[in-house]
Amino acid sequence: MGETSLLIFSFCLQAAIGIMLFITLGKQLYKDKEFKAAALVAAVLSVVGILASLSHLGRPLAFLNSLSNLGSSWLSNEALLSGIFAGIAVLYALVLYLKPNQTFDTVLRWLGSIVGVIAVFSMAKLYTSTIVPVWQGINTYVEFYATTIAVGALLFIVLSLKQLQDIDKRVYGLIVLAAVIIQAAVAVPHAINLGVEGLAAQASAAILSSMSFVIGLKWLLVLAGAGILMWPSAQKADAGAASGAGIIYAACALLVVGQLIGRYVFYAAVVAMNIGLI
Repeated sequence: MGETSLLIFSFCLQAAIGIMLFITLGKQLYKDKEFKAAALVAAVLSVVGILASLSHLGRPLAFLNSLSNLGSSWLSNEALLSGIFAGIAVLYALVLYLKPNQTFDTVLRWLGSIVGVIAVFSMAKLYTSTIVPVWQGINTYVEFYATTIAVGALLFIVLSLKQLQDIDKRVYGLIVLAAVIIQAAVAVPHAINLGVEGLAAQASAAILSSMSFVIGLKWLLVLAGAGILMWPSAQKADAGAASGAGIIYAACALLVVGQLIGRYVFYAAVVAMNIGLI
């Protein structure tokens, strides 16, 4: 698939944004906790995502060209917001590890979360503004935000088991489960509707039909990952309890792999009369 760099960019950025959102939630719930490992991984993922986007553009200077139409081009808006978020994520990790400052910490966390949420919207808007039928509609927004929330939450939990030990993780499990259920509820009618629209949409529907096994595997993994997280033994899991931690790791692995498969399908099902990323 020729869009591997876009897959890496969108998935890594959304995962990083999700981690930042749950760091912010975690700090609101447990003010004395420091989620350094989660912050570091969010920074690394955001940098990986930006590097992948640069490789897609072909030349580093092309990134500057992508900023030439701020306000009128969703590509420019996405590039700017993604870059700002990555900068905040890296700065936040540096502050936590090198020079902790509560005020600066709070400002960066909230600023990163707000910019991140808007960045995900700009990513989705960029794709829904194209002439690719399979990308149009609310499904793309739900797909991107569900990935951000579900993957971000599970990576946050895995990276923060020590800080979250003896803390009931039910709230995180419910958030993840709700996100993937909404994702599935929107995706199914979207795929069905493609079959009754124009030729390009019907061609995309045919591609999705030919990938039914892969799509089924995606939902099996995603729903299994979200469901496992709700097991009672996962709610009190901590880094020192092998069984509980193993359940958390398994849930994270299943859901991340499932969402990655879904992102592959997102790009593989593209059919358009003309390419239309604007």
